[in-house]
Amino acid sequence: MKEYARKVNIPCERKEKTLHSFFALKFHDGDEDLEKVKAIEKALNKAGVEITLMARDVEKWGNAIIPEGKTLMRDYAFPAMLLCDCNIIEFTEKGVGLGMNGGFCYAAGKPIYVIAKTGSDISTTMANIATEIIFYDKPEDLIEPFKRIVANYPRVILASGSMVRKQQMEDAGIPYEVIVSNADETPDENKTYNNQLAEIAMRKANAVFESTKDRGLRLIVAADQNVVFEDIMYGKPKNKREAKKLISNMRGSDQIFACTGNAILLAEKDKILQSINITDTARLSVDNIPDEEIDYYVDNSNSLSFCGGLSITNSNFVHLKEGRMSTAKGMTLEYAEEMLQSLRQQQSQVNERGKQLIKK
Repeated sequence: MKEYARKVNIPCERKEKTLHSFFALKFHDGDEDLEKVKAIEKALNKAGVEITLMARDVEKWGNAIIPEGKTLMRDYAFPAMLLCDCNIIEFTEKGVGLGMNGGFCYAAGKPIYVIAKTGSDISTTMANIATEIIFYDKPEDLIEPFKRIVANYPRVILASGSMVRKQQMEDAGIPYEVIVSNADETPDENKTYNNQLAEIAMRKANAVFESTKDRGLRLIVAADQNVVFEDIMYGKPKNKREAKKLISNMRGSDQIFACTGNAILLAEKDKILQSINITDTARLSVDNIPDEEIDYYVDNSNSLSFCGGLSITNSNFVHLKEGRMSTAKGMTLEYAEEMLQSLRQQQSQVNERGKQLIKK
């Protein structure tokens, strides 16, 4: 019995030094294409590239039905392309669908890597939109070129293992990898609260920068948050008793401040090209809830992982009164998104240089 096709789930978090690529080629009936895909995918995996393939992941090799009113390209392929880092097109044999695929990714600013058997004819249109054209005799010939591509691919690196910050990246649709900084988070109490947090965030970013100097373009995103209430700064509670006391003291107040230090570095190899280091503040309120609700919240949530024991995403009694929601959550995402534009501009310049080399 056939099933209905479903959209591909492509998480934004990537394994370290890997890419997730959309993969397209002209398909024929029979098992020949299946074996071809397996061989190419095996080679790409060795290079650090994972792929999404419509024929396999959506159509289930012909065993899944596209629901009435939907089309494979518009409703399944195009959304998946946007979630991928790049597009690999096997162009040994030309096809109309491959042109649509390439045109969409080119318009979306996605790098396009055209692979084809040695001696294949690459159309002028495809050659003009390709970031790079790679000819091969056997699938194993693709390993080294794609190892180079993976090593030099611009990547957003989150310098934190925080589930909240990971979710912020997922919600924003930003592909990223995680490298926990393990930086010293001891505050310099001679400085203002804002400067303490900005400094700690920069320590995290610098630690990841130092450990990734062998890599090309990358955007390192780090943050550190504390809660300020009645001019006292609070980090994560040491135990449930402390969490309950803090929330009890804060209830009924709308003068609770989530202060988030942010550090974003745009780097290439051992050079920092641009940086942002700033603390942003969001004003919160806590409802005047009874002790029983506080007890239930602390006992049944991960409150010890949140500054002041409070989470604006995991509770219904904490509200944003002023400022950015992203700051209240734990990372001022707007700063990262601003720098992401610079990363993409740098990436476009790298892609253009690659095209010029191809033409030569």
